[in-house]
Amino acid sequence: MNEIEKNAIKEFLFDINCLRKLDKWADDFNLFDVLKITKMEIRHSNILAWLFDPNESHALGDAFIKEFVRILSEKIDDDKTDCISLMLQDFYSYQVYREANHMDIVLFSREEKTAIIIENKICSGESKHQLTDYYEKSLYEFKDCTEILYVFLTPYGIDSSNPERWISYSYEEIIEALECAVEDKLLRSEVSLLIKNYIETVRKNIMRERDEELIRICNDIYNKHRTALRLIFDNANIDNSAESEIICSALQELSNKGLIIYEGNNKRFFATQTMDKFLPPLNSPDSSWGTNYIYWYWFEKIDDRLIIHFELGGDNLNEEQLQHSNLLIKAAGKKERKGYRYYRIFYKSEKISENNFDESLSKAVVRLVNAALENERKLLEKAAELQND
Repeated sequence: MNEIEKNAIKEFLFDINCLRKLDKWADDFNLFDVLKITKMEIRHSNILAWLFDPNESHALGDAFIKEFVRILSEKIDDDKTDCISLMLQDFYSYQVYREANHMDIVLFSREEKTAIIIENKICSGESKHQLTDYYEKSLYEFKDCTEILYVFLTPYGIDSSNPERWISYSYEEIIEALECAVEDKLLRSEVSLLIKNYIETVRKNIMRERDEELIRICNDIYNKHRTALRLIFDNANIDNSAESEIICSALQELSNKGLIIYEGNNKRFFATQTMDKFLPPLNSPDSSWGTNYIYWYWFEKIDDRLIIHFELGGDNLNEEQLQHSNLLIKAAGKKERKGYRYYRIFYKSEKISENNFDESLSKAVVRLVNAALENERKLLEKAAELQND
């Protein structure tokens, strides 16, 4: 350690009270955290079923189920379903069932002759033949219905094994529907707190969103003590798990082949030379992640699935970088946002086999990187077309 590094560590220790600004998050109360049910699919299904029911005690009426169906209608691209008639149904006629013949959530209206089957997957993967079994059961259970819709609900809206039949729905869209439903509603204090806690729980633990105020404070601390914190990050074993070693080793090998840019340091993030040309790094580490990169590819593992994300950062962009970011957002078919700090525009997942786990995980990394690179090629081609229009 040289003299500059020693002084940096000393200054950080003298200013250690700056970390007290983080106490708010360390002590933050959330009912779902206390009950330790933040990722339990059964509990989330119970809460959603309660919120969907227009005749329940939450006093939302049919606002949530109506908004849920509106978003669902936008996803239906076949000619068999009359989406206008679907959105104009009497949602107070709906009954909501939990675990009806093992189906997670069922929204059913005898009057409207409509059933909506929801399979909720937060951490667990899809079981073999599960969706086929539910489909066959639903045809018998709701044989009098003229319309049966199938929804596959996951954190990021990933496709099921049968995307033609099961419509992908994300928890981001669930929260969008719920926030729209509670807007301008005068709810009892206990109901309002529960819904507020639930939205926070989904954003933090399922959607993995970041708290803007927390990020600002962390960035302030980091910028003030950048040298000391970099020494800590570079020398600390952030994740020495076997699975992280496999992921990082696979990324390093891909980097050695020149396919990606990977800086190591036991992290699951990488960049690419092609995307760097389109979205050049900043001259200083002032991006949304406190790095030079204004985008990242990154991995996370949830239960038996490995997921790759492509995310844009919105902080400190110049006019050209902002324009190019917006072109990528449009090329991905996403809605343009103003003032975003992070914007995830691509993800894909792979199931990891328990048999020969190490090899399965390593191969999944390679397949997902290749899928991301192919998506990158298509995105950049589409962005070029948009730019020339």
